[in-house]
Amino acid sequence: MNGWLQPNTCRLLPIAVARFGTLSGLLSTPRNSSSSIERSRLGIQLVKTPMTSSPFVATCLAVVCGVAIAEAADPPPAKVAFLRDVAPVLLRRCSGCHGSRVSRGGYRLHDFASLMRTGESGEAPVVAGKPGASELYRRLIETDPDVRMPREDDPLSATEIGLVRSWIAAGARFDGTDPKVPLRSQLPPRIHPVAPRAYPVAVPVFALAFSPDGKQLAVGGYHEVTVWNPANGKLLRRLERRPQRIHSLDWTSGGDRVLVGGGTPGEYGELALVSAQTGQVQRLFGTFDDVVLGAALSADGKRVAAGSAGHETRSWGMSVGDKGWSSRVHSDWVTGVVFSGDGRFVVSASRDQTVKVHDATTGGLFTTYNGHRKQLGKFTGRFAVFAVGFDDVSERVLSVGAGRAIRLWDPVKAKSENGTAADMEGRFFKAGHTRFIAHGFGKTTYGLDARGGRAWAGGADGLVREFSTDSLKTVRSYEGHSDWVYSIAAASEGGLVAGAGYRGEVIVWNRADGQVVSRFLAAPGLAKVSRR
Repeated sequence: MNGWLQPNTCRLLPIAVARFGTLSGLLSTPRNSSSSIERSRLGIQLVKTPMTSSPFVATCLAVVCGVAIAEAADPPPAKVAFLRDVAPVLLRRCSGCHGSRVSRGGYRLHDFASLMRTGESGEAPVVAGKPGASELYRRLIETDPDVRMPREDDPLSATEIGLVRSWIAAGARFDGTDPKVPLRSQLPPRIHPVAPRAYPVAVPVFALAFSPDGKQLAVGGYHEVTVWNPANGKLLRRLERRPQRIHSLDWTSGGDRVLVGGGTPGEYGELALVSAQTGQVQRLFGTFDDVVLGAALSADGKRVAAGSAGHETRSWGMSVGDKGWSSRVHSDWVTGVVFSGDGRFVVSASRDQTVKVHDATTGGLFTTYNGHRKQLGKFTGRFAVFAVGFDDVSERVLSVGAGRAIRLWDPVKAKSENGTAADMEGRFFKAGHTRFIAHGFGKTTYGLDARGGRAWAGGADGLVREFSTDSLKTVRSYEGHSDWVYSIAAASEGGLVAGAGYRGEVIVWNRADGQVVSRFLAAPGLAKVSRR
């Protein structure tokens, strides 16, 4: 199950520096983030200040990039490759002003076709074989600070500039698959660092998942997945060298592999299937141009799907050689994905207030559920959607986020209710088939799981509750959390449910009576919850 980060900026600065000597673990925020103050499931957001224009964030990002820049300062390889050597430098240092949404000087470089296209200067940015005639290179070596790029920032290092020069001199060859596809999604997989031996401070937990037999609990960590015994809270093993943040976990039916989705906000996303024993990558499905926020396996284990902060939903078959499909029908972060029980649909939730239903095989858009933009009835309002699930008993999709209720709905009925433009006025006054569970939370809901006619949810007010998808009533409340809850997981076997969130503490309850079975800090080397 997937979950979200909501840290307060001031609380994070000293903690992150003390922890890893860099703010990258907690400060980064997905690109195109909102400007409101919100401990959003993904990262820090500032008041009416876009991330790219805030002096505070710019200063922090300089610290964040410290490790990456240091790595880029190594001697250049004998043969420079665009995607491996040049694209990461340009994306890291230039995309803030010349990306997919911002194009200062009429120039963008988020994809190769745009990088090669002339901007407002009228000068060719890249002339193959001629660095001196290439406007891109000339701007990097310019001594006038008003002309040099990046402006109002440190210049590129000599090594970084050398990489750009060598690539242009060698013919400026593109070694990707499609010049019109975002470069971030074509970058080679990253080699992730080893997780810290002992955590100086707890990190927020965004993802939880029980093994099929309920005897193991996978927990997202910092560059790792930790596996625990839920009965006693003992650490069993660590699956290391994973992405910086782990936002989604799902076990295969055999319990021998774990689907891991995550990445670095604003920079990189990754979906991989790893060994549940060693952490060795069994299959890397793909990389994304932003962090993966949600991922899922189909009930029959034949397909996987993932959604990212880059507005993208993707799916692959488990068979070797399946290239899968990609869809960008959302206009904001894709916050969660789930398969319908019969495997027919991939359902994706988004901060754009919609839930999209895709054909699982082709990726074609089947319908859009607009129930979180309800204008009539008791549960009206326009709300971002942060979690989605599927109940095998009611055979309905569940979706929730901001607002006062969990929506239960059927994809096929949702399509018929959408109708056509000709019957729009009539549809406006129809109640529709959606059922509502009034969850009673006072703040946004981020964690959701559903199975066996039950749904479990938790969110920003620290509450976790269980509901019946039949009666729509609250079955039980689970107590113990005192801060934001980002992830909820219910075991298929063993009668356990777990919740975790901002403080890094995992609490496991008995579903029969709601009593705590175990509680532990998912931070190897720490014995108690850090009060931030």
